[in-house]
Amino acid sequence: MSKLTREKELELLRRLLSDDEEAFTSLFYSYKDKLYSFIFRITGSAEIAKDIVQDVFLKIWNTRHNACQVENFNAFVYRMAKNAALDQLKRTSRESIAVSSLRLLANEHMASDPFEDMKATEIQLKYELALKKLPKQQRVVYELHHIEGEDYVEIAKKLNLSIPTIRSHFRNALNSLKGSLFSLLLMILFRP
Repeated sequence: MSKLTREKELELLRRLLSDDEEAFTSLFYSYKDKLYSFIFRITGSAEIAKDIVQDVFLKIWNTRHNACQVENFNAFVYRMAKNAALDQLKRTSRESIAVSSLRLLANEHMASDPFEDMKATEIQLKYELALKKLPKQQRVVYELHHIEGEDYVEIAKKLNLSIPTIRSHFRNALNSLKGSLFSLLLMILFRP
């Protein structure tokens, strides 16, 4: 779709106030490709860029009754997209660090010190127990993504679920594992 004039954009925003889906669709198709490219440059991920474009426009639809209050819709949409992309990068970074830390601690073996070997074995056992206690869907998603190395798109197709659902299951599994293991790790690592 061609670039919107300011007048046409304002008209579409006014029509959004009356839940006009056609106006929403016009806005979406006017921005989706540009936003996708913009987000892709930030994240480097086609999957994340598509998800964020959809999330941004879902938020716009959900807050459509405030649309006319936005003075510069173009700047507004790009700011939403940029913030969502940066939030996603932070989440991904935290998840990667947490997963790497858990794996490192769970697999840590120091042959020179039998007590360190006992700690590592205890951590590994608790990790496996915490993994088994996860709800089935979370465990499957966690194992496919973290252990098998499959991306969210592959998992979504395999389990016939949406990508946001897969992402949510992984995040919930990760949070559960961190919660289950954090106090144990502190206790094991700092006990005399």
